[in-house]
Amino acid sequence: MDIALRGLHVALGELGLLCIILVLVEVAWGASGRGVLRAKIASLAGTILSFAHWAVSGLYYVGHYGPEVKPVIKAGSWPWAHAIFMESKEHVFLFLPFLMILILFLVWKYGDRLREEREPRFSIFAVGVTAIFVYVLMITSGFVISAGYRM
Repeated sequence: MDIALRGLHVALGELGLLCIILVLVEVAWGASGRGVLRAKIASLAGTILSFAHWAVSGLYYVGHYGPEVKPVIKAGSWPWAHAIFMESKEHVFLFLPFLMILILFLVWKYGDRLREEREPRFSIFAVGVTAIFVYVLMITSGFVISAGYRM
């Protein structure tokens, strides 16, 4: 069960990141018609995935990370991997679903006007790039935490 939750945790996060990238690509190409539809579907899928990711992560962290992984990291040669990266990850991660909701709202509200209006595109890019940055922080933190477990 542990490996399945970890795999699902990673997969949902990466799929959510891909959804954001797809939204930004569609918006960058001057979304109209089918592009707007693809951006709307990707923003909806990304939002759903971010909440699913949230739930799976909670199950993994409460059921496996806390009782099994955390003590190994704290007793190992990289205890800071938990103290710095995991503690930060636990709090920064909470922003992702809300960033996704904002992207969803912007894409659905301004979808038909994205080609003509610059401001909504800029807003979507600003929030999307912020979400990508948070995802990259999560991925990097996960790498450091996993390395701390193995050290």
